[in-house]
Amino acid sequence: MSSPENPVQTLQRSLRDLMRQNARAGRVVVAVDGWDADRARAFADGFAAVLAEDGTVVERASVEDPALDVRESVVAPFRAGAGDAVLLVDGRFLHTTERRGLWNYSVWLESNPPIGAPRPELPDAEKHYLATARPKAAASAIVENSDPAHPVQVFGDFC
Repeated sequence: MSSPENPVQTLQRSLRDLMRQNARAGRVVVAVDGWDADRARAFADGFAAVLAEDGTVVERASVEDPALDVRESVVAPFRAGAGDAVLLVDGRFLHTTERRGLWNYSVWLESNPPIGAPRPELPDAEKHYLATARPKAAASAIVENSDPAHPVQVFGDFC
């Protein structure tokens, strides 16, 4: 009798397969963006392990400074390398208009309070980011990650 599949790895394998439909080879850059930097980093670490299952070379980077020139300091050095590889970047504010073109594929991690619990008031920087960058619309995939042990891909209704 086999053990049940890990729901996190199942989702991440599905995202990997979706990513590879459009980015099969070369120097591929992937972003994992979300409000909670620790959750984004943990999700990206697991996603990196899933990407590496077939021998894919995976490099990791975390962007903690929203003012960092990610193109110059993170993406350009990676793209200058040779051979097929994936650079997996995690952080916050990765879907700004200045950054969204850097990614071949991106994930927005959505976290919602439990049903019935009040939604906390967002700081002004986050409100501005949601209104101007619209990360849910910009991301290749949206993952509801309120329970990191049971993430679920969701599909935004952009009608």
